[in-house]
Amino acid sequence: LLRNDRFSETFSDNDLNIRFASEEADDGSLVYYRLSENANSKNLSTAYSDWTEYLTVLPQDRPTTEPVAFTADNKRIYWLWGEGSDLGRLVIHDFGYPGTNEILYTAEKAEIEEDESYEYLLIHPTDKTALSLYEFYHKPELHILNETVRNDFEYLTNVRPGDSPVILDYSQDFDIWLISYLCDHSPNEYYLYYRKERKAEFLFSERPQLRGRKLYRMIGFNFLARDNFPLQAYLSLPPTAELRQVSNDSDETEIAFAEMGLLPAAPQSMVLHVHGGPHYRNKFGFSSTIAWLTNRGYAVLQVNYRGSTGFGKNYANAGNGEWGRKMHYDLVDGVNFAIQYGIANASKIAIMGGSYGGYAALVGITFTPEVFACAVDSCGPSNLITFLETIPPYWMGGYRELTTWLGADKNTSQGRAFLRSRSPLFFANRVTKPLIILQGANDPRVKENESSFMG
Repeated sequence: LLRNDRFSETFSDNDLNIRFASEEADDGSLVYYRLSENANSKNLSTAYSDWTEYLTVLPQDRPTTEPVAFTADNKRIYWLWGEGSDLGRLVIHDFGYPGTNEILYTAEKAEIEEDESYEYLLIHPTDKTALSLYEFYHKPELHILNETVRNDFEYLTNVRPGDSPVILDYSQDFDIWLISYLCDHSPNEYYLYYRKERKAEFLFSERPQLRGRKLYRMIGFNFLARDNFPLQAYLSLPPTAELRQVSNDSDETEIAFAEMGLLPAAPQSMVLHVHGGPHYRNKFGFSSTIAWLTNRGYAVLQVNYRGSTGFGKNYANAGNGEWGRKMHYDLVDGVNFAIQYGIANASKIAIMGGSYGGYAALVGITFTPEVFACAVDSCGPSNLITFLETIPPYWMGGYRELTTWLGADKNTSQGRAFLRSRSPLFFANRVTKPLIILQGANDPRVKENESSFMG
């Protein structure tokens, strides 16, 4: 047992014994500690005598570094490892001795994907062998680490050609898998896969009423921000939108975009849909929100602005201190890209999002009101000072990282002035377009006042 009054996280082995814990240092590094030889594992404390330093993850490496799983004998451990690589690696080392790192895989195009809902990084449930992983750039790309599952994934890929099979769960003997497919043309559908019989059995669709209907296509593309920072984004057009035909003497870029299906025959009304986090990302796949908007005739642009995860630590760290500045300029540059290529009607562009995306919507309607026809903010912080003052206790373990993201601390006069300059609340008099604000009264992270004061 451990009464935890110090660590941001604790980590247990396969026998559910606490083996190590993490604590944020004053400089924003994340320090991992393992149990000391003198520690009583049955009655642990957070006293320094019970713990010895295991490794320190520097602030710049935090976006791409995290523990994954112990091996079956609990003697070795898998990590996603950011040091020495922008996109990160999958490594294994003797527990407590990171100097013994063995590199199993180095990411090539995007970070190795890790998600609580999907087994993107697949570890065998009993022998704890690393089997496969996905990288997401525009679309998911499967990489086989162990040949024992190659035939399984080849079969599952052939069940629905063009779609990517992902494992949600499995039986303890690993003979039966619960499968879904990543795609943009249908809602999530679930299958049972029997490995011994090599057979997939359809179970159900999340939204059977949408089966067979023509839905949107989600197209990944790249563009350059105003400072030449390379950005990744997605565009989803209404299913009824006709595509533009371009001549062979058109600009090479325009021809390439037309071949991708990115260019409509006429400029569309468009919603800039901003993801939350901001240390998160838009990913390829079905979204009920995007399906709803495109069904109503809107094109939807989703920009993975700097500060987003998934594209390497340099991409993520480029957003540090850029709330309301370069992170927002990336969104505006995405809009300008859409206008330049005739995708969007410049007078009919909305900005919409939740959490950080809600903040971005407020920034859009206050800092650049000339760009947007309207905005929808869902639980977005309007005052970054009070946002920091009211964060929940369980966020305090990452407080230094949060202030690094924001660019300032509320505890200095200089920091408060900086945060005020990035807070839409203090520019509310610039709102001249329709604005909808949605807020939960009991939101523990973004308090109700963040919205009510804005109104």
